[in-house]
Amino acid sequence: MILVFVLLIIIVPSTGILLLLWLITRKSVFGKIAGALWLGLISLIVLFCILSVFNSKKEIDKDDIYGEYIIDRNKCAGKQADWQYNHYRFKIREDNKIFFYITENERIIKTIEGTVEIKEYYTPSPRLKINFDDPRFHIVQDNPTLYREIWSFYYVFSSDKFDNMFFTKGTWSSID
Repeated sequence: MILVFVLLIIIVPSTGILLLLWLITRKSVFGKIAGALWLGLISLIVLFCILSVFNSKKEIDKDDIYGEYIIDRNKCAGKQADWQYNHYRFKIREDNKIFFYITENERIIKTIEGTVEIKEYYTPSPRLKINFDDPRFHIVQDNPTLYREIWSFYYVFSSDKFDNMFFTKGTWSSID
């Protein structure tokens, strides 16, 4: 915005001077230069508007949070991520219940139930506060951190055993 203001401070007086020269001398080159200045400014503004769509991070609302989450195997690819993918996932329902699943591939071995509070007063995206009935499990001891990307978002849980665990929205399917 400041850049546009500075450019206007330069372009408006320059345009005035060029138009005055054009009126006095009747040489079309001054009119063409003034037109090129404005065309360049408008082109830059349009370009910045288009680029901002592709560079701004996704804004999350409450409805985006509900759904199933799986380990994002792309953040830290390898055997450990594949193992975590086959052993942990969770679901947040619209009634503000969370179910953290300990699994063996598709089979659910244990479910840790809890509730979520979606703190919507944080901007640009709401925060998630989780309350588990059994908070001693190493992954769910703390609230996750939300990270926004351009087209999506993911949660990071801090684990004493695995350090950061990256969860993204998705449906579990076998990787074998």
